[in-house]
Amino acid sequence: MSQFGMQMPGGGQSNKSTPDVYTALIFLGVVAMTVAVGMLWVNGAKLSPEAGNALSVQEAGKIRINN
Repeated sequence: MSQFGMQMPGGGQSNKSTPDVYTALIFLGVVAMTVAVGMLWVNGAKLSPEAGNALSVQEAGKIRINN
């Protein structure tokens, strides 16, 4: 049959791995989480008692917001 240019169905399948919709969704989720963590870091740095240190904690009763 190959002499007439015909092929058997499924005979030439290749096992190439291609990105699918789940790969795209995981990628978008990672990008969204990265943006969210970045926004939290910037806002945490604004609220911290030490300038630029987003991980420092304010003292109880002495909470202030830096402009």
